[in-house]
Amino acid sequence: MAGIPNSGQITIGPFMVDIFNARLFRDGHELKVRRQVFEVLRFMVENPGRLLDYNEMLHEVWDDAPVSKHTVAVTLGELKNLLGEYGYWIKVRQGYGYYLEMPESEHFMRVGRHFRTQFTPSGLGNAIKSFDQATKLVGANPRAWEALAASYLELGCFCIRLSRDVHTLFLHAYQHAVALEGSTPGLQLNRAVSLYLFERNLAESELELLRVHRARPNITEVHVHLALVYFLQGRIDEAFVELRQAEKADPLLPSLAFAKPRLLLFRRDIDAAAACAKQAVDLYPNAPLTHFNYAEALDFANGGPEALTEYRIAGTIAPDVAWFAAGEAICLVKQGRSREALGILAQLEWNRKTEYVDAYHLALLLEALGKRDEAFQELERAYSERSPMLAWLDFDIKADTLRNDPRFAALRDRVSSLAQIV
Repeated sequence: MAGIPNSGQITIGPFMVDIFNARLFRDGHELKVRRQVFEVLRFMVENPGRLLDYNEMLHEVWDDAPVSKHTVAVTLGELKNLLGEYGYWIKVRQGYGYYLEMPESEHFMRVGRHFRTQFTPSGLGNAIKSFDQATKLVGANPRAWEALAASYLELGCFCIRLSRDVHTLFLHAYQHAVALEGSTPGLQLNRAVSLYLFERNLAESELELLRVHRARPNITEVHVHLALVYFLQGRIDEAFVELRQAEKADPLLPSLAFAKPRLLLFRRDIDAAAACAKQAVDLYPNAPLTHFNYAEALDFANGGPEALTEYRIAGTIAPDVAWFAAGEAICLVKQGRSREALGILAQLEWNRKTEYVDAYHLALLLEALGKRDEAFQELERAYSERSPMLAWLDFDIKADTLRNDPRFAALRDRVSSLAQIV
């Protein structure tokens, strides 16, 4: 097994082959595979591109047992069926043998998936470049467009570009993918997320998520997004039922680690949010969102210097996310260090001259500094820019002090009606 990683896990396209434990996964979901079929796959992925003849197959897979060529061919056919639309990677040279050949686009897909798992804006930017390159190659798989669409959704969550621009890019990739492969469960999931993230259409998003769940109940990600949609609808208990379902199915799911601490905090269950966020940091120490969530929970749990440290770690990992700096500044205000917070505010306002700065978190910082009129001006700007963050206006613990102002209710009503005009 020369060249096999120490973990014994080999990634090919959307598949992960666990050599040591004889398990096969596609997009994180385990596939049932007969042992002999797995052994053929193992042998081929260990020797990509090399022609494997009948005698080698017998020796490596069947331990030199007297097996007919027909049995070998049937086993290869079963493997091709298991790989679905990727079955064409298995090539046959009549009279000579078999080999595994992935198209050039898969190199860019593999690189893109690597960058995407960094869970940072810069990682997503590199992932988008890789997936985009994959779409331009002859014979590129439609999943390159699907991966591109999903990456734009994740980029939208970071609020580092104007929402309508990211939405347009998402729709372009999504529509290409649908045209090439139809409306797959993965694409339906992407569309459902876009409905609540960019279009504020919670009802339609819920229906689409439920359709995906009926079609593919093993897609754990659906539970997390249903939880977010239910929470935004005020159906808090149902949201946490969905989170428990996700946790039961896959406690290591990245989106669960990002979403659960925030929903606990927005439910005002601060100690539980802090404990949950700490677990997420331990699981994903290089993901900036885990540190930001932990910082927010600590900030409301005790307001100590540890919260400030976590804000700064998040900002160091992802310096291009302006609202991480805004969170740090709000923490400084709570610690009586308003002058430093004003310095961060001035820097963010300067940055806005050349780059997009999400207005929602700037509004929260202005409110913390006692600049309420300016805070509402920023909220109006967030409304005009269709910031995805506005969806959380009714729940965000940092917005609590704004709710007694009569301007808040009027803004909230307009935000609620956004789905009708997006």
